[in-house]
Amino acid sequence: MDYDRIRPVRYLTGILKWWRLWPRKESVSRPDWTNWQGYTLHVPFTWLFVVLLWVEAIRSRDIQHTADVLLICLTTTALGAKMINNWKYAHVAQGILSEWSTYELFELRSNQEVDMWRFEHRRFSRVFIFYCLCSAGVIPFIVIQPLFDIPNQLPFWMWTPFDWHQPVLFWYPFIYQAITIPVTCICNITMDGVNWYMMLHLSLCLRMLGQRLTKLQHDDKDLRQKFLELVQLHQKLKQQALGIETFISKSTFTQILSPVLQDLPGFAGMMNYLLAMVMQIMLPTIYGNAVIDSANMLTDSMYNSDWPDMNSRMRRLVLIFMVYLNRPMTLKAGGFFHMGLPLFTKTMNQAYSLLALLLNMNQ
Repeated sequence: MDYDRIRPVRYLTGILKWWRLWPRKESVSRPDWTNWQGYTLHVPFTWLFVVLLWVEAIRSRDIQHTADVLLICLTTTALGAKMINNWKYAHVAQGILSEWSTYELFELRSNQEVDMWRFEHRRFSRVFIFYCLCSAGVIPFIVIQPLFDIPNQLPFWMWTPFDWHQPVLFWYPFIYQAITIPVTCICNITMDGVNWYMMLHLSLCLRMLGQRLTKLQHDDKDLRQKFLELVQLHQKLKQQALGIETFISKSTFTQILSPVLQDLPGFAGMMNYLLAMVMQIMLPTIYGNAVIDSANMLTDSMYNSDWPDMNSRMRRLVLIFMVYLNRPMTLKAGGFFHMGLPLFTKTMNQAYSLLALLLNMNQ
């Protein structure tokens, strides 16, 4: 079937290539630590911004001010960790995407499979656009509101070697932050989108495998060949799942450990930011849960095939494969947390428990 199986992620990787957070070449076997163009783009913005925030937090003598600075400081530090993760492991994800788009094993062979891909691609695109609007919608409230403050205030507190409160000097750090904040936002949401798509596509491949297992018929002349091809497909997906876990594990783990909240100007800004933070934790667990559910359905799909009428040798192969399928396929964040809906509910429950504790201590 003539359909681009990884169409949504091509736009995202194109953006990451422009920002030098994705390999420029299609076939790369190792990370490129001589990416001087990437360093030139991100050191003056992201990394310098992180350093200035940490210096401001360390030099501050007011506890409340330090806490306010640390909120955005931890967020930008997590973004820096995600950039390093992309520089180190993006070649792994690039290789998996290349296999999905070029290998004959992953070709869509029926209209049902094409329709499933199109539907999930449309839904992913809508979810990602909504996430972009929530995240990017915060920027105007952050950047524009300080212009109306008297005396002058920066969008985020950071250390400078001069007194930026002076009207003449205020515009230098303000323009710097007005450029840096959109840059970090674009890089952050794009890297998140690639992570989510990798899990979505893996779940789609598992669903496709389940459909093909169900369609096996005992009177098919090429039954053994088709069955062994599906076993090979499952082995390939297991191998790719390990690669995807390597790629998304550390970045997702970083986000789970730092779900910080920021007091943004205005109710609309706060709601946008809240939705963006919740989606950063919720969407990886949704797509991770889809991988688990799709993998668990393979046993039922194999059982629903025409195995009772197969010969004894094929039934033994089917039995061995079904026993093998009992081993769960899950993705982990940081090697500890299984990425699924229970992780989202547990994270939200812990966040609420911490909030209730802080409110009680405040009273």
